[in-house]
Amino acid sequence: MSQALLIGVKTYPGESLSSMLLRTAEANALPGPGFVLRVAGIASTFPRLPNEVVSLARVCRQDPELIGALCPREFGVRERGAGPRRRYTYYGANVGQHHLLVGTCERVCPMCIRKFGYLPGVHAFTFVTACPYHQVRILDQCPACERAIDALRPRLHLCQCGFDLGGDGVRVSDEEMRVARLVCRRWQLHFLRETPPRCEDVCDEFNKLDLDDLLRVISFFCTLEAAGGWSRYPASRSKRVRDVAWRVERAGCLVRDWPYGLQSAISKVRDPLVQMPPCTYHSDYLGRLSYRLFTELPEPTFGFIHRAFISSAQRKNATKPFGKIQR
Repeated sequence: MSQALLIGVKTYPGESLSSMLLRTAEANALPGPGFVLRVAGIASTFPRLPNEVVSLARVCRQDPELIGALCPREFGVRERGAGPRRRYTYYGANVGQHHLLVGTCERVCPMCIRKFGYLPGVHAFTFVTACPYHQVRILDQCPACERAIDALRPRLHLCQCGFDLGGDGVRVSDEEMRVARLVCRRWQLHFLRETPPRCEDVCDEFNKLDLDDLLRVISFFCTLEAAGGWSRYPASRSKRVRDVAWRVERAGCLVRDWPYGLQSAISKVRDPLVQMPPCTYHSDYLGRLSYRLFTELPEPTFGFIHRAFISSAQRKNATKPFGKIQR
């Protein structure tokens, strides 16, 4: 049986597991959170089995249910949208693997380190590229050594190279913050007793979506390119902040101007130079966009998106210029 540490820290509402482990290691004068996991008999970066959760809770002097909520735990594969995908439970919310950071690397907010002294767990979601509390860009790599920030680094404010991560943050746009606050609100509904205030600059359809459905909608919006084309790969294929932030900002514009933002995006979709037969859609960007929508978001919950898309597509076809080259 693992022995409990001398000092246990108070866990803040919404705190991440790595933040709690870093503060526990510092309070007990340990070199890093890896020693806390080693005392609990855990070889990975976070507990994966129920007995590992109980052992870590005993070592850190925490409630096992709380530790289980802090850990992203896989609970099976479920048919959602395009096909079967691995799913995780995190703070009581069930989300897909491509919407959550699961691994050794993490994202940190410089202002949260400086002002709060801990890191919130909302930064673990792929499309949260800005801190919803301070409106600054969160970091996933060290500005000094440019390495990915390790969850098992020596201290909360220190990188593996010794650089202080609690510096000044970079301000982000309101569109990017809109997505971060919307995701944070839906995430807080799973563990806060008081209902967080709704996002005033977002329509009721998006405020009523649960967390998993909201992340799926944002993932679809992030695949719309600036030039009006169609992204070949899903937006969450790369989870680096620099690869996701500009897509999230564009999704924030669509959410703000709904449904006119979608109409503007559909109007910029390029038409093929050569007229294809009606039975094919391989060179029709609008057709591929429609196929992606109906395969990724087929549930009746997303009916308002389907109606807005069909209306925008009909308006685009009605205003399509003549003179297209025929095959």
